[in-house]
Amino acid sequence: MTDALPIIDILSDRGTPSAWASWLLRCPIGIIHRDHVKIRTILKQRGFAAGVDYLDALLAYSNATRLPDGAFPPTVVMPVHIAAGLMKEAARAAAEGVE
Repeated sequence: MTDALPIIDILSDRGTPSAWASWLLRCPIGIIHRDHVKIRTILKQRGFAAGVDYLDALLAYSNATRLPDGAFPPTVVMPVHIAAGLMKEAARAAAEGVE
């Protein structure tokens, strides 16, 4: 346990790439934005580079200037989807023992 919010403690207490990926995909964007330094530290300590990449993509998305119609530019939307797919694949590969 840390002095962080309970939701951050949940990430910290999980022990597999699949669990980290699941947490990242379900965590509210507001929590990710507010506590990204703690989240990044946890992911880096565990060697989950794909999770760090996903975190970076989400942060870029959440800080992007929107288009005149209110939509997000594809240049910030697509990296989130790509990073999510790569993170899921990394978690699956780790679960299967594949490098």
